[in-house]
Amino acid sequence: MDASKTTSKTSSLKALILKAWRERWTDIQWGINIKTILPRGVSGDLYNLADCILQQAMVGCGANQLVISYLKHSLASHLVSYAAVLQRIAKFDAFHKPHCILSLLEFLESFLDSVTCRGKMEEEILAYAVSSIILWLLQVYHYSLSKYPSSNPIQSQELLEKSTSLLNSIVHTDFLLAMFYLAKQNDPEEYNEVTKKCQEITAFMMMNTQFKAPVTIHETLHKICNMSIDKIAPLNSKPESVTHCLQALVAINVLANPSADIQQFSSQLLMVQRIKGYTLSRLYCELIRACFISLNDSSKDASKQALWAAFTFLKVPQVINYIHNMCGASNKDGEYSLEVVEAFEKLLQCTPLLDVVDTKNSCNGLVSLLEPLVKLNLVSENHLSYFKQKRETKDIKLQKLEPTGLQGSVPSFMTRAEPTLAGILKTMGGDFHKTQESLYAMLCQIVGGTTLDTILAVATVEGKLKLFVSRLIKFNEFALLAASEKGASQSKVYIFDISFLILCFIVQEYGIEAVLDDNGDSFFEQWVRDCMVHKGVHKSPDQILQKCDPQLVDIFIHHLSAPDFDFKNTNLKPHDLCMNVSGAVKEILFAWEHGSISSADVKRMLDSLRQKMASLAVCASVWLCSYINVVHQDAFLKPINMVQQFLAPPTEVELAQIDNFKERAILMCQIIRKMQYDIHPPSVPKSKVITFSHSIISRQPILEQLQSVWEDIKSRGYLHIDATHIIQSLLNTAGPVWFVTNLVKETLKFRYQEDLDRSVDIVLAMCHLDIESCTEALLLHVLPQYLYNAKLCEELVEPQCAVLAKLSVYCIYAALEYSNSSKATISRKRRHDDNEDLDALCSSSKVRRLNDNSSDSSSMYYSQGQSVSGAVLKEPLQSALELLYKSFSQLAGKNGEITPQTYFILQFLVYMVQCGHERAQIVLQKMPSEIVPTLIKALPDSFNIGLILRLYDLSIPYGRRDTARDLCLLRNMRLRPD
Repeated sequence: MDASKTTSKTSSLKALILKAWRERWTDIQWGINIKTILPRGVSGDLYNLADCILQQAMVGCGANQLVISYLKHSLASHLVSYAAVLQRIAKFDAFHKPHCILSLLEFLESFLDSVTCRGKMEEEILAYAVSSIILWLLQVYHYSLSKYPSSNPIQSQELLEKSTSLLNSIVHTDFLLAMFYLAKQNDPEEYNEVTKKCQEITAFMMMNTQFKAPVTIHETLHKICNMSIDKIAPLNSKPESVTHCLQALVAINVLANPSADIQQFSSQLLMVQRIKGYTLSRLYCELIRACFISLNDSSKDASKQALWAAFTFLKVPQVINYIHNMCGASNKDGEYSLEVVEAFEKLLQCTPLLDVVDTKNSCNGLVSLLEPLVKLNLVSENHLSYFKQKRETKDIKLQKLEPTGLQGSVPSFMTRAEPTLAGILKTMGGDFHKTQESLYAMLCQIVGGTTLDTILAVATVEGKLKLFVSRLIKFNEFALLAASEKGASQSKVYIFDISFLILCFIVQEYGIEAVLDDNGDSFFEQWVRDCMVHKGVHKSPDQILQKCDPQLVDIFIHHLSAPDFDFKNTNLKPHDLCMNVSGAVKEILFAWEHGSISSADVKRMLDSLRQKMASLAVCASVWLCSYINVVHQDAFLKPINMVQQFLAPPTEVELAQIDNFKERAILMCQIIRKMQYDIHPPSVPKSKVITFSHSIISRQPILEQLQSVWEDIKSRGYLHIDATHIIQSLLNTAGPVWFVTNLVKETLKFRYQEDLDRSVDIVLAMCHLDIESCTEALLLHVLPQYLYNAKLCEELVEPQCAVLAKLSVYCIYAALEYSNSSKATISRKRRHDDNEDLDALCSSSKVRRLNDNSSDSSSMYYSQGQSVSGAVLKEPLQSALELLYKSFSQLAGKNGEITPQTYFILQFLVYMVQCGHERAQIVLQKMPSEIVPTLIKALPDSFNIGLILRLYDLSIPYGRRDTARDLCLLRNMRLRPD
């Protein structure tokens, strides 16, 4: 606007004010005459109307009440904004005019309760105005205090009381307080001035003993100086009394990724702590309780029990130590962690659980867990004695049951297995020429009994499994070369045999991706890729046969047919035998089918194979199982019988004449039985069923299997670890869309809040089998069904509506955490070399802070014991959220009606803020800005200041602008007459 026009208008306004005062106009006359200068719809703020009126009102030593009445009228008739009036009052610095100050305070008192914003232009200015008026009131208080009681004590007292009352009103009006908080974000320097003035007042009051300050001023000053969002607008979210999330999450984690590094696992736990609002002591307590529940479940199976014991007694103390170093608190002397001690106090209340764990594991579980924590300085020796004494009386009374899994004290197995593993790794890292015999003896020893399971469990949870495998492959390569030399002894063949069998066993248990490198060129790695059946990946039998050399197969069969078959006479090397045994077995099978040889001949030849090398029986079974997988059912019988022949118990002669045949036969049978069960499960279920995560071994429809797991969860109240295998196989078989759709359906069938909460927690844990895909399926496929499908919309009633919103939010934060999790250990591809520091595998990442717009944000970072939001929204979560928010835009205010979808969107935003804390803005950054105002207009009573302040990123101007807009809209909705 032209400056000259502005000046002339302002001059006209000043002249009108003078005329009004001289002629003693009433405020109504003033309202009529002002319209001659300001046309309808034009704000007086453009021409500084409030400034002009107050200048005229404050000319004398006292305020001119008539002129102030013109300002009151202008304010009431929307000619001037509250922001402009507040800013103008704050400019008045003639503190030596007590009557003027008192009039301004009274005027301010008259309209403070109705301060709001009436136009877009005023929204951001109002925040500055509130900050200015607070500073001005503090200056009034400080000036009056400095003059008390030397000047007029009654007048000073009145000024002090009025300014105290007004400051108190501002800090107890949530809208004005929120505006002040916005101003703090906008202009930190002015906020520093405010806090400085508060400190000056406090210091002055302490010095001036004659003045008795009211208690309210101390509270008010404290509130002004502590303007954190949690102090001014705390969220009313109570932590849940019972949690089901951690037990299920830990059970799924140990199944899906047992070798996940400590930082990765800790970031998941801290995500749960954040979304649930737990204290650290509660988190530790729930973690240990979760491990004890699953350890109890696993006690019937030695391999599972070994893994859970290793996880509980070796990994959990390291995880607690890691979290404590990130954000825990120690006592004054740093002797122990306050939260850890508190967690164990809470655990003592779980007496039935502790009793059953102690009984089934022949140990004092609590003490076994405390001992490593003492070494980590998280618990003191005194605490150990205290907790030992608390459990001792219980332990004496416990009747030890017959152990079903590992025999003896389970934690002691773990503590013995640690140095054994370290010894094996050290020996395998040395010179094989010197150590081969002792290594062979050691490997045979650990294969017998349950030691191999224990060693592998310890290697897995400590992140050393890949290192163990890589060194074992090198040992296998060395043994292969040694056994291939001319005149090599039979014992060297057995060294190759045992190492080959252990490697097969590990690949079957943990999968090819977990243990082998992409570019590995050893014989074993090539054989696994070309031939071996693993985790449901079957090779074509013809593809396996292509690796055979017809001439070598002929030599093999010729020697095998001879009654006095001897390995030395074949002149074939062990790897030639392993690669060509498929061709030999094919010829034997076809000859048997055509009646060329008798079943007795077949038995003799197969027995010869396994006697010479148990790994030959495994390699032969690989081809037979692949063949069974593709042929018609009528052709099953003979190949199945051949596989069964390998599984026949060892004879007395075999055990007596062949070195360590028993140990190798045990391992061979386990490997072959798994392969056979995978392609041809027995029709009658055995007492001990082998569970596979990669396939469904059941005649039930998949939906019925899911429902049976669900029934089991309902009856137990938690996720049994056997059910985790079924869940994983269901996800792998049916895919994430089917999986999530049906989990949500089962969840929404519940009617009671407790059942719904438990269900959400367990579904969140189940989705962690593939959290990104499951979250994408939920956001892109499942939620749109409930939001747009007329029949499914009927499900969006309370409390189901809120529960679906909660599940969606939990999954979003879990997926965000996963995509930003530390070292991407799952896809770690490089081979560990011999000199690698084993402890480095569990080391924490460099601590640094990332800006919100940083592109490289692959970790969760911490600083000074507080978690820092270094997370960044990545694909596919980002696109899925953008599409969901687009749906929200269409549905939030559809035809101006309040629908179930409106409530769902509101609940979604409430949970976003409650569960996300500092991460809420990251997830909500792509949300269209019109969604929140639409919801406020529809459901004003459901909004509060705390929610609005947390919906936007206040560190950027756009975020502050949108927050001011929404705060003012909510204020106007509240001030609107009913």
